[in-house]
Amino acid sequence: MKKSKSDIDSLIESFNTYLVSLNSEERLLQPEIYHGKLMHCVDSLSEIFEELLLFGKFKDDWDCNFFNDFLNGPELIIKSLKTNCTYGLGINNEGLFLTMHLSNSENLNYMDDLFWKNLLHLSDYDGFIYEEYEFTRDERRKEFPELFKTNKSMIFRILRKYIFDHTESHSHYLPGSVGNFKISAKFSDSLLPSIQKLSGAFKIMYKLNYSLWKIKDKKR
Repeated sequence: MKKSKSDIDSLIESFNTYLVSLNSEERLLQPEIYHGKLMHCVDSLSEIFEELLLFGKFKDDWDCNFFNDFLNGPELIIKSLKTNCTYGLGINNEGLFLTMHLSNSENLNYMDDLFWKNLLHLSDYDGFIYEEYEFTRDERRKEFPELFKTNKSMIFRILRKYIFDHTESHSHYLPGSVGNFKISAKFSDSLLPSIQKLSGAFKIMYKLNYSLWKIKDKKR
């Protein structure tokens, strides 16, 4: 880690100051003061992202000049310029979080067992959540009810969405996302181990998206 103890303490102070402002009336009654604390918080997220880059040693360039200001806190938008894949590093009332979706998921059929092992390794992280936010239309779900009775396996759900997307005959339904992947680090945990956890998770996330992008790049 590049950060010293004083650097870590400064990040913690930045987050705490922002969260107090977020959970008070200051956001509405004193927007200029709130905005200053918000930007300081976003800068702190950028500093944490620098640590993620140092850990991963990626041969890539990045754009992280934008962020979303959600109701529960900001999310730094991280874009890989090589693969054109985006990630999110944010903060909310519970802690820090890192999110991604599988870009170029149309290439999942080219992935070997190592890809799926890496995905399962990502799910081993404490605070991991896989969320589906696009679903197969009801007509097809009713046609194959047995395939939608179980939702225990993440890999099964991903492949189910992929297969139904790519066997869809209705012209209004195009292949979409196979889901969102999120790693959370709670405020009850120390910040340094949390950054280390997110660093390891981000390296796996990048590797997954890189594998899918590489197929697209070879095709091109």
